[in-house]
Amino acid sequence: MEADTTVLKSLTRYAIWRCMKLLPGNPLFRLRAALWRSVGFDVHPTARVVNCARLLGGEIHIGRDTFVGAEVMLTGGKIFIGDNCDIAPRVTIHAGSHAIGPSEHRGGEAYGGSVTVGDGTWIGVGSILVDGAQIGKGCIIAAGSVVIGKVPDNTLAAGVPARVKKKLAPEQQVSTKPATEVKSAGL
Repeated sequence: MEADTTVLKSLTRYAIWRCMKLLPGNPLFRLRAALWRSVGFDVHPTARVVNCARLLGGEIHIGRDTFVGAEVMLTGGKIFIGDNCDIAPRVTIHAGSHAIGPSEHRGGEAYGGSVTVGDGTWIGVGSILVDGAQIGKGCIIAAGSVVIGKVPDNTLAAGVPARVKKKLAPEQQVSTKPATEVKSAGL
């Protein structure tokens, strides 16, 4: 009986996602949030989730005034995204993994883990957050980074795997100018 409920829930979530793609690109954010809530995801009414973002499974929380961009994929175990976050396009957050199996099949039994994104954090385009990623409040994760562990509050992290590159003061604003101008600013 439980398996039937899980399959039904998955099919319903898939149907909602397909319907989302029919809605216009950026308006109707409140309707999208309500639809995601109707299938069990905890999406705040003021969250702005674009039509082609994919919430695929697990327990997902998206906080107040958070933006989730185009082609973002959220899947796996428990995903917590705080308030006032910006998740850029093509970010993947996968909160699950597999045990390491024997040599004839290394991808062993699947399990759900967790990923946490603190309030006010900005995740750059194309970044990947995997099971165990814990990003603090007020962070910036540079585009294309892979986060596999803990990132402290108010830091800028970049790379594969992501490493802290700079501590940010809570009130600090970082320039988004081209790289040559940013280097001359000491970033």
